[in-house]
Amino acid sequence: MRTRPSFAALAIGLMPIIASAEASATEAHTVLVLSDTDMVPTVYETGELGPPDAEHNDMLSIITSPQSGTPQVTQMEISNSTYGPPGALDISPNGDFAFVAETFRPRPEGATRLDELPQGDTIRSVKLDREQPTIIDSVRVGAQPQAIEVSPSGDLIVAITVDADRELAFVSLDGGHFGTVTSFGLNLEPSTGFIPLKSTWVRWHPSGRYIAVNLVDRNQVAFYEVIRTQNGAVSEIRPWGNRVQTNKFPFVGCFSPDGRYYVTSDLQWGIDTEGFYGVREGILTTVRLADVGTSGDAARHTVPHIAVSGWGAETIAFSPDGRFLVTSNLRGTGKPDGSPDWTKEASLSLYEISSETGRLTHHGEWPVSGVLPQGLAFDHDGRHVLVGVHRYRSENASPAGAVEVWRIATEGRPALVATQRRIRLPPGVHSIATQ
Repeated sequence: MRTRPSFAALAIGLMPIIASAEASATEAHTVLVLSDTDMVPTVYETGELGPPDAEHNDMLSIITSPQSGTPQVTQMEISNSTYGPPGALDISPNGDFAFVAETFRPRPEGATRLDELPQGDTIRSVKLDREQPTIIDSVRVGAQPQAIEVSPSGDLIVAITVDADRELAFVSLDGGHFGTVTSFGLNLEPSTGFIPLKSTWVRWHPSGRYIAVNLVDRNQVAFYEVIRTQNGAVSEIRPWGNRVQTNKFPFVGCFSPDGRYYVTSDLQWGIDTEGFYGVREGILTTVRLADVGTSGDAARHTVPHIAVSGWGAETIAFSPDGRFLVTSNLRGTGKPDGSPDWTKEASLSLYEISSETGRLTHHGEWPVSGVLPQGLAFDHDGRHVLVGVHRYRSENASPAGAVEVWRIATEGRPALVATQRRIRLPPGVHSIATQ
């Protein structure tokens, strides 16, 4: 979690993001990836950080894929943390700026445990220059921002924090610079659960009028209308329709591109399970949303379907056309050696959603040879999936993370297929954003 500026540009000659035959037909795009080098995969189980790594620092990697030629990776040091959901990173709609939330601050000298890390409270703005990306602004939004996202209009960023009674923070944006911060409490009745954290996740509805907030302490998702003044400032938030009961511990969620559905990944974690994380299946809950613009009793959200999900499905993503949903499943890859839940491999799962009913059809689960895959993104054509991998077991002496490229095969029954293309990055990969 170091912050000393450092830049490096390198060509990935043998590991292109997309096949060269497809590159000419694919729009140039940018892939952003965060890596946290302090937190080893077992930190959630043991509380122990990894030894200081003299070779790697916390990084933002900027992967640019031109219409032809070899993709390039530019890297800069920026403090970030894999603690929490993979939502600490986003990119402006025009692709000019990245935004990075600092959940924990840099590791103090001599610190060896997770509970010795000081809380972060800051979002930083990075000007995305291929030669020399630069931090141009920062803003304090509240303790331990868990997830951030830029609004579809690009002039507002929302963050969910752990600050009691002001969990939601909205920050105005102008050309990559931060403006006014407006915070709101969720104003919820006391939870009957035993998890002190109210929420882990926030996402914008594609219309830009609403946000979804996942409430892990009460197994619900709440939707709010964001009320703005004529000059664009956020003046209030209003509940939009009913809160929806999900399954246990709805850690993350995503809207379908058409805005008709919101799907949560419910990990089943809690103090009433072995070691808090001791459940080997999850649930995907599909929420059918009320029509945009409705209010009162007409704004009624319903649950048309639930589906069994993978073990530790911490990241989910919709394809651009809204047809497919992919989850990356940690399984037992973060367990210490000797744990009965230890597994050598993680996995990916593929689902297809009915646009009419919201039902999810499970097409299969495929092994991933890496540890703790977090961060998922589709490319522009929706045929390839970018998968963040924390590190690989075979590289303990000099660990490295990566973004793996998988494709969706639609001949016959849809399936995920590993392409063998891999962009090697510092260890601790945990969040991916694309433009």
